[in-house]
Formats: sequence, C-alpha cells, structure tokens
Amino acid sequence: MRALVACVLAGLVLGACAPRQGGAARAQTPAARKRIRLFDGRTLKGWSGDPAIWSVKDGAIHGASEHGGQLILTDGDFADFRLILKSRLSSEKNHLGVCFWGDRRADWGYGECVLVIPPTGGMWDYHPGKKGPPREKLPHSDFDAHAWHETEILAHLADGTIRMAVNGVEVTRYRDEDSGRLLTVGR
Repeated sequence: MRALVACVLAGLVLGACAPRQGGAARAQTPAARKRIRLFDGRTLKGWSGDPAIWSVKDGAIHGASEHGGQLILTDGDFADFRLILKSRLSSEKNHLGVCFWGDRRADWGYGECVLVIPPTGGMWDYHPGKKGPPREKLPHSDFDAHAWHETEILAHLADGTIRMAVNGVEVTRYRDEDSGRLLTVGR
C-alpha cells in the first residue's frame, strides 16, 4: 500500500506578486500588484507534476507517494509574494514543504530551491553549499501536522527575506546574507 506523502493543499492564494522576469525581480507599483488564485479547487490547471502522484481530491491538491521529494510546480515564477495555503500531512514518513526561488527539474524532484516546512517552521536551502540555513526560530507551541492548518509565507527575493506563520503565529524568520545568488535562480 502506498504511503500518503507530502500534503493535501486547499485554497492556495498568491498575493502581492511580482512575476520573475529574465532571472531578476521586476519592481512593481502597489497598484500593479494583484491577488492570484493558484488553484481552482477542481483541476490541476496551472500546475505541473507527476500525475501518478498528484491529483485533486475533495477540492484540494492531493499528493501520494512512497517517498518524498516529488514536487508539484506552478506554471508561474514569482520573486516577491505572499502565499496563503491550507494543508495537512497524511503520513508519518515524510513532511510537507513549499519550495521556491529555484529551478525546475523535468522529473519534478528537488532542484536548487529554498524550502520551508509548515507547520514546524523548518527550512532547507538546496542551493550549493547551503543546506540548513541559520534562521530565527521563533518560540511557538507545537502544531499537529495531521490537522488542517493555515500557513502564510512572505518572501522578498531582492533582499532574501522569508517569513512564515502558521495559524497566525510567526514560526520562521530568515534573511539570506547572499541574496544576490538567488537572482540567478530559475535559469
């Protein structure tokens, strides 16, 4: 029997976005920023992932795999964003993660990207020489990863800042001291 992995996601919304342009962030005025619904609740339109793993079930993106590291990707690239998602973990064997500022691999595996891990506040950087970056671990109570929770991720590529909150409680704060390297990601 296959173990359920990664996540079940519902209500993905990306707000205050600046699409990536030629490997660098494009500045936008506040009037040009808009809210983008990434998931329609019915189909995987706008997404790319292994159809043997990813599907829509009960109005949510559903991932099932025997091992982790299988991403589903949006069709868009985003430099600065506010991502709000609802998720829960369906397995004891893996974790849920959101990767960004990275490249796209044909096999949907992890490329060079930054990964944040709700609801624990964990973080990983898959760029060469990085691994577990030093981040500000903010005090918070434990969250039940198997219960539905809302995660908000704020990311600003130009200065490499990332903040993540779960159920309204900030759990991770990070600033990449070498954020210029991120501007070449997504080649």
